[in-house]
Amino acid sequence: MMTPHPFKFGAVFAFGVVLGGCVSMEQIAPPVSARMAEAGGTSTATLDSGRRLYTGRCATCHSIDPVTKHSPDRWRAILDDMANEAKLSASEKSAVLTYILAARSVATTAAPH
Repeated sequence: MMTPHPFKFGAVFAFGVVLGGCVSMEQIAPPVSARMAEAGGTSTATLDSGRRLYTGRCATCHSIDPVTKHSPDRWRAILDDMANEAKLSASEKSAVLTYILAARSVATTAAPH
C-alpha cells in the first residue's frame, strides 16, 4: 500500500481549513430585507444602495468587516474616517451607515442568546 505524500496531505488539510474558515458575504453584509427597512426607518432602495457601496467601493481597498463586528458608535467613527478615502458623497456615506446599522440591528436581534 502506498502512503500519501506528506505535501499532498498538508495541502488538502490547509485547503479544508481555509474553506472551513470562510464567511459568506451574506454573513458579512446580509441582503436587504423589509425587516431591515423597518429597523432603519428607511426604504429598501436606500439600504440596497448602502449595501452595494459597502460591498463594492469599501471592498476595493480592503476586506470588509461583518456588520455585527462593531458598535453603532464605532461604525460611525469608521465611516467618518473612511468616507473621504472611498470618495463617498455625503448621501452615499449616509446610505452605507444606514445599511450597516439596520443590518446590524436585525442581525443582533436575531442572534441566539
